[in-house]
Amino acid sequence: MLTIDWKERLTQDTEYYLQNKLIKQDYDFEIIFNAYPERSHGKIPSEVISFVSGIIVQRLGKKHPEQIPFFRYLWFKKGDYGKQAFAAIMSKLAHKKPDIYIPLMEEIMAKADGSEINALLDKVMLPLCRKHPEKYLQIVFTWSKRGSSELSQQALNLCIKLIKRREDLIPEVLKHFQNQWLYPLGEQQSLQVNMLKTIAKLDSTSYLEVWQEFGISRDPQIVELLCASIVDYHPEIEPIVELWTRSGNARVKKASNTAMRLIKRKKGV
Repeated sequence: MLTIDWKERLTQDTEYYLQNKLIKQDYDFEIIFNAYPERSHGKIPSEVISFVSGIIVQRLGKKHPEQIPFFRYLWFKKGDYGKQAFAAIMSKLAHKKPDIYIPLMEEIMAKADGSEINALLDKVMLPLCRKHPEKYLQIVFTWSKRGSSELSQQALNLCIKLIKRREDLIPEVLKHFQNQWLYPLGEQQSLQVNMLKTIAKLDSTSYLEVWQEFGISRDPQIVELLCASIVDYHPEIEPIVELWTRSGNARVKKASNTAMRLIKRKKGV
């Protein structure tokens, strides 16, 4: 935990950096916390990075859009500290100028790996979607449509995390992904199964409505999705799965036979 003394020192060092270094396009911001003595496994604690990032945002005031080259440099050139600082800064600025910072994040994520995208989305987009889904959820939906890219995978993961915190958004999230079920899901199929399992645990009514709507389907992918999503026994589901076990389609038969064994186990048969 940062003491008052160190908060004051870090604030002073941040102000010095902004007034004497950043103004000269010196982007080596880590000099701000070089004097901080406590390390965790040899690294500066994330709490320090977040605190310094907050002071940077405060002191930049309305001039923060002028520092896009600095923000970009943090991510691409300053290692883990820079990535942490970038995420912390975006968490404070993205809602102020989404037309500037959302495209910047897209640029960053296009070249990032899955764990980096996940961390950035958790820090920036998850809070925004929780507070203002009407503004930001459609952006996440757009990202989720980008084929098998890392961004599409992590956008779907974000939606799963979101409905755990905002169960009222389940119908909207569910409807979006159901619209994709008639097309090959590829690597997203397992994630969509996880989404359905999450919904089954959170809102059984919504989950059973999915079965009621799609239980008449014979599409192998839809059958696989529904069968793999079963987490508990529901008498409404059993006859649907039992009918699928008689299918002549190999994929439908395999998925439904596996599901039927699980249903019997959950039922206690």
